[in-house]
Parts: sequence; C-alpha cells; structure tokens
Amino acid sequence: MKSIPQYFKRVFDDYQVLVKVNPDDLTGLELIIHPDGKVEKTPMEFDEEIFEDLEVDEFVNCSPLEFNLYLSKTE
Repeated sequence: MKSIPQYFKRVFDDYQVLVKVNPDDLTGLELIIHPDGKVEKTPMEFDEEIFEDLEVDEFVNCSPLEFNLYLSKTE
C-alpha cells in the first residue's frame, strides 16, 4: 500500500521553502517562493533521515493545498 506524501514549509526573512516528501521512495519536490512571487521547483531525493533533518531545520507541516497552489505557478 502506498503512503501519502507529507508536506512541510519554513518561512525565512524574505522567502519560503516548501517541501513534499514521498515516504515510500524518499523522493519529492522543493519549492522556493521568492519575494517577487517567482516559484523555483527542484526535484529531490532524500535519505532516511529526512524527517529528522526537517525537524532540526525548523520546518513545520503544511497543507497539500498550499503546496499545490504554489506548484501550479511553476507550470
């Protein structure tokens, strides 16, 4: 059975980073939202410590809707 992707975000001084993690294969996407509204999309491959790394880096859970609204601006 396939797991549901998990979504995280962190707000920095002048930009945001949103991350989607597929727990089954540890792949996902990183979105960087710049102050001018530009959205940069990067495919990612994570290691098994990604969830601990995100916690240490102060990322918090975010909604799939928020992630996908920003993702739609890259296409």
